[in-house]
Order: sequence, then C-alpha cells, then structure tokens
Amino acid sequence: MSVNWSNPYAAREGGWLRGNLHAHTSPASGCGTLPVEEVLARYAAAGLDFLAVSDHMTVTTPAEAPLTLLPGVEWNAPEGFHTGVYALDPAALAPACAMTDQAALLAHYAGPATLTVLNHPNWTLRPHYHREELLAAEGYDGVEVYNALIRRLDGHELAVEKWDWLLAQGRRVLAFASDDSHNADDIGQAWLCVRAANTPAAVFHALKTGNFYASSGVELQDIRREGARLTVESADGQEVQVHGPGGVQLARVPDHSLTFDLADAPFARLTVFGRGSAMAWTQVFYAGEG
Repeated sequence: MSVNWSNPYAAREGGWLRGNLHAHTSPASGCGTLPVEEVLARYAAAGLDFLAVSDHMTVTTPAEAPLTLLPGVEWNAPEGFHTGVYALDPAALAPACAMTDQAALLAHYAGPATLTVLNHPNWTLRPHYHREELLAAEGYDGVEVYNALIRRLDGHELAVEKWDWLLAQGRRVLAFASDDSHNADDIGQAWLCVRAANTPAAVFHALKTGNFYASSGVELQDIRREGARLTVESADGQEVQVHGPGGVQLARVPDHSLTFDLADAPFARLTVFGRGSAMAWTQVFYAGEG
C-alpha cells in the first residue's frame, strides 16, 4: 500500500467523507475534558463520517460509535515529538504505549498496516519539530500542516512551510489537518476528506495512499489529474494557488477552481483559500511518473 505520487487521487470510487484523526477524551487522555461517548456524539452531530480517538499513550476503544472509528494513539516522549499512530487493529497500537524512543516507534510502525503522522510541528512547547528533526526522522507518512488547537497555545497552527521544506529536500510526505480537540469548542475546526466507501478499511486505505485533502474550513468538490493537467474545484473557495519546490508560487487565480499544467514543474500542490482564513490543501503531484 503506497501513494501514487503522480496522482494520489486516481482512485475515484466512493464519495468524499469528512473526518478527524486527532481527538482527546477524559479521563484517558489526561488533557481532554469530555468523556469519550460525548466526544463521539459531538463529532457525529457536527457531520463527520469518521474519527480516531488519539489519547496520549492510551488506546481508547469505545464499544459503540455513531460514526466510523479508526483506532489511534498519540505517542509522546518526555521531550516532545508527539506522533499520531493509527491502525485498523487496536491491538497493533499497544506496543506504542510502552515505547520511549521515537526512532524505534517509527521503525516499528513503518509499513502498510499503520499510519504515522508527526503532530503540530509549530507548537513551541520544546519546539517540536525543528526542520532538521523532521528530516532526520524516518518512516513516517505525513505531518500536520494545520493543527487548530495551537491557535490558543504558544506557536502557530500552520506548518505548511515545514512541509514545503521537507518536499524540497526530496521527502515525500502527506499533509494532514486536525482539530486536536480537547473540549467541545475545539470540535469541527479542521478535518480531512477522503474519497472512499464508509468503512474503516476503505477510509484507512485512502489515508494511507493519499487519496484525501486537508482543510481548515474549505470544501473541495473534485481533485483530478488528466495527463499533465491538474484540476481542483471547490464549493466555497475564493482563490486557488499552486506551489512548487520551496513553496514557490506557480499560479494564482481569484476563483473557486483552477486547472494547472504540471509539464514545467517537478511537482506541485494546490491550496484553496476561502472565507476569512479558511484553507484546503491537496496532496503533492509529481511530474513525469507513471
């Protein structure tokens, strides 16, 4: 199971499903304020289709849920380095709760059966992560380019510049956005939209292979590649930008859609800007690949 970096959105079966991989509960997380049953109910009421409860160093497995659940855990070492780990089998996550070294964690969970995401790179609590630490880490699938919780903590919720830097260094990593919810007001601030059937296996496969976009409030209707032409269409976007190596802007239109010719760039990603500060990010497309 790997990303089709030429076109992460080649698989077009199923509709867009909205979900969040970063939510905390009480008392399991040690930082959440709501019991797991209320967290699940509030996410379902907010219109989400899938959710991962990612309590710190604890695998929370509700018996029932009003939406599709993916097992998850937020691993963290004493010095920081928070990492989301997700799998279809909750038992596969148990070893993470006993690990203390991130390199060992990422090595253990590299492979098709798990998904690993480096969380809130621009949280300045023991700044995690410095660019060099992101580059030195091996085996992870992606980074949070947007973490809504950090709007009310020290740091910055956006980490797109670190994603761009990794891409410029030749690292192929996916972009994620999350609520990182700790209370009721945190719910519904950011999400992922996968194109998949609404089953845990299908949602996990879409996430692992990059068939999703990340959003802090913008809804995308379609993302597609036809030859060298990339197209994004949104329901509520007001501007679309295309960025290439180093975050260089390759195109910009004040519109809700854009088609871009990738023939003259080694890779590109698209950002759709909506009302206020709302954004949505596609995954990266690489030119000249099958």
